[in-house]
Parts: sequence; structure tokens; C-alpha cells
Amino acid sequence: MSFYKYKVKVLSGYRVSLPQEVRSRFNIKIGDELDLEVKGGKLIISFMKESPLMMLAGIAEEASSDVAGDKLFLNELKEKLGD
Repeated sequence: MSFYKYKVKVLSGYRVSLPQEVRSRFNIKIGDELDLEVKGGKLIISFMKESPLMMLAGIAEEASSDVAGDKLFLNELKEKLGD
């Protein structure tokens, strides 16, 4: 697992710009949403595009952050199949 650390500046309106390398690596586009999480004294920014499989199953919008995606998908699939 690679570890990279970047320093960004807070601009007017409390905006921050993501470095080009980060935008390219995660294929982040204008209008994409990022999750901000506060853990202790750390601010964590997460980005995950919705899985097409999750979108087809109709559960992508309902996914909670405390349940793993695979587990959520399997539970939803079981409900839809009536098991």
C-alpha cells in the first residue's frame, strides 16, 4: 500500500483544490462528491465512485458508511430474492 501526503491551502469560501495527481489517480471530475470524516484529530477525505452493479441493484444511494458494500449488496439481493 502506497502512502502519499499532500499539503493544500484553504482558499476564500473555505475551498481547497485537489492536486492534479490525486484527481487523475482517482478520476475525480467536477461535480463528484467527496466524503469528509473526522476521526480524532484527523480529517479524512474519501472518494468512491458508485459501483455499476450497486446502481443496477438500486441500493447505491442507500448505502451507509458503517456497512461494507459487499455485505450490503448481498443483504439487499437476499431481500429481493425473498430469502
